[in-house]
Amino acid sequence: MTEEASYQSIHSTNSIYESEEIQPHIEKPTTKSTSLVPSSSIHQQQRVFAPLNTPLYRRRQTLTILVWWLFPWICLYISLVCLRSNNPYIFYGTLAYITWMALFRNFTRRGGLRQQWLRRLAWWKWFAGYFPIHLHKTCDLPPDRSYIFGCHPHGIISIGAFGNFATEATDFEHKFPGINLRLLTLSSNFRFPFYDLHLSMMGLCESSKESCNYILKQGNGNSLVLVLGGAKEALDARPSHEYILTLKNRKGFVKIGLANGASLVPVFSFGENDLYQQMSNPRGSKIRRWQNYFQRKMGFSLPLFN
Repeated sequence: MTEEASYQSIHSTNSIYESEEIQPHIEKPTTKSTSLVPSSSIHQQQRVFAPLNTPLYRRRQTLTILVWWLFPWICLYISLVCLRSNNPYIFYGTLAYITWMALFRNFTRRGGLRQQWLRRLAWWKWFAGYFPIHLHKTCDLPPDRSYIFGCHPHGIISIGAFGNFATEATDFEHKFPGINLRLLTLSSNFRFPFYDLHLSMMGLCESSKESCNYILKQGNGNSLVLVLGGAKEALDARPSHEYILTLKNRKGFVKIGLANGASLVPVFSFGENDLYQQMSNPRGSKIRRWQNYFQRKMGFSLPLFN
C-alpha cells in the first residue's frame, strides 16, 4: 500500500448554459464531482510504503480501493472454480447461469436490479473518502421530468462518476430527491459471471440506445448518467490543465433526450484525470494506433497507466 503526498483542493467557476429554442431544455450545470489532487506535479511526487502508524480509517479506505479493483477478477476466479468443481450441482448450476447470461439475460438493458441498501453501505463512504470524492450541487432538479447527465472527463476508469452516481456515498438521493438514477457503462463490464449482478445491483446498466430509451420511458424522475467520451476518451486521460472532450459522432444522447423529453445536465468531474499517470501515447504514434484499433474491435480501450 502506498500513501500520497500532501493534497490541495481544485477550485473552479461555474458557467451557465441557456437554450430557449432547442428541446430538451439544457439546464445549467447542476452537479460536479471534485477530487483532491496532489499540490505538486504527479511526475515529482514520491510514493513510499505506508508507515505502521497509518490511521485505521486510512487503511480502511485503502482496503476498499484494493477490493474494488480486484472484485471482477475475484468473481471470474470463483466462476472458474465452480466450473472445475466435482460437485454436479455447483458445476451444472454455474454452467446454466453462464448460458442464461449469454442467451437470455436482459436486465442490464431494462433498468438493472438497483438495490438502495447496497448503495448506502458505509463501505462506499470509505471508498469515496480515499480520494476524497464530493458531489457539489448548484441548483435543484425538480423530479417532474427525466434527465440525461452528461459527465466529463472520462478519466481512466470514471471513478468520480461511480462514487457519485453508483453509490450513496455523497448523498445523491438527499441532494436530488425523486431522481431515480442509472449510471451507464460498457456492456463488456457485464460479461464477468456474478460481477454482472453486483454492477446491476449498484444501479449500472448498459450504455445502449435500447437501455437509454427504456430508462427514460419509465416516467418522471427516471434518469441516466452517460460518461460521454467513453473508452476512447480514456486514452487522453492524464494529469494536465487541458481537457480533451471526445464528442464527435457521439450526439445520439441528444436525440434520445429530444425523443423522450429529457433535460440535459452537464457534469464535470474535477480531478478525474489526475488520478493516474498514463504512458505517453500522442495521436498518430504507433502505440496510439494500436490502442485505437483494439478499441474499435473490442469496444473498450487499453490505456497503459500506473
